[in-house]
Amino acid sequence: MEKNLIDTSKAVNEFMAERGWQGRSCSACSKIFFFKPSSKMDTPICGWHKCDKGACIFRTFSKRKKILTPAQISEKMVEYFDSVGFRQIASRNIANFDGQTDLVIAGVQMFDDIIHRNQQIREDKMFVAQPCVRMQFQQQVESQEGTSTSFVNVCTEKMGANFDEHLHTIDHWCTILSKLGLHMSDFIVVMRTSINDWGTGKFSSLELFFSYGGLELGDASYLFIPQVNRASIPISDIGFGLERIAWAMNKTDSYFDMLIPWTSSGSREMFDSCRTLALLVLCGVQAANKGPGLQFRKFAKVLSEKYYGQDIYHILSYYFDYWSQFIKPSISRDSAIKIVQLEIERFINLKVSEMLKLPLPRDETTEAYFDRLVYNFNVNIYNLRKAIQECKM
Repeated sequence: MEKNLIDTSKAVNEFMAERGWQGRSCSACSKIFFFKPSSKMDTPICGWHKCDKGACIFRTFSKRKKILTPAQISEKMVEYFDSVGFRQIASRNIANFDGQTDLVIAGVQMFDDIIHRNQQIREDKMFVAQPCVRMQFQQQVESQEGTSTSFVNVCTEKMGANFDEHLHTIDHWCTILSKLGLHMSDFIVVMRTSINDWGTGKFSSLELFFSYGGLELGDASYLFIPQVNRASIPISDIGFGLERIAWAMNKTDSYFDMLIPWTSSGSREMFDSCRTLALLVLCGVQAANKGPGLQFRKFAKVLSEKYYGQDIYHILSYYFDYWSQFIKPSISRDSAIKIVQLEIERFINLKVSEMLKLPLPRDETTEAYFDRLVYNFNVNIYNLRKAIQECKM
């Protein structure tokens, strides 16, 4: 039987108190948050970014002696959760065909076919490192540190979990984070409730948000998903951003310091666009005017309009290899880069065609298009070179 929010909130308070956490009401937003007494996180405000104004003090904490990559951190998590009974499962394709979003935005979407197509409920304990894309962050990448449109959601998922099981899994997360050097005395945990609707009806959820020195790392949600032909499904859904965990552990100046090739430099927007495009094409997504392909096209347009002429194809190859650590590619690296190149240079070719009143391009690279223009239409090569320089400005 579903517990009401008062009961679950009370259980959380007892659970946290037993482990030495103290509860307090935030002076800014009034939400309840928990902290370890006599720690540097003993403050009157919670760790929500709108309350602490994005003050990421974690970068002042002591650093690791040895940097760990996101993939190495994920491996340590897999090993730990396997030891406590969570089976690792393969991540799913980024294109989403069962749920309400075009692209996978969270690991819990592994249950979309169960929730939306009445498939058999799975009650085993699972761990997944799921690549995700959240388009709402695209406009914030350049201005807001710690933000990217694509990331790995490391999460534990358990359908049919009772609330005590959910709390026990939170305990496991506190353990592995501590083992990784992110100690609980440096965290604030914010409790809140929310109303959601995943397409099967409205439901309430109780959520705990984990903020490490002002950096939001992840959350633990307990959900009851309504169903049309059966009882609501309880789910323990606990997920963290792997790249943010890596930033918190390594304490580099920027979130992107660990996420770009060592020999490269440029804007966060450029790297983020390459990073997310590489994930999309690795999963078989190609340019289109709707669905996942539309998002592919948006990122390709950014690269063509702002960053054409920079070493974007090398950077795309780098990110193809990055994502291959977490999801099986559906295409070879060379084929993937060729597909992206054709879409980026489609915009360039159309621009040159319009500027110089030339024949329309085909589905071809800029080099191939210029070949046709010079040899078939006797177009002046110097005019083409001048036009391409304008595209790079």
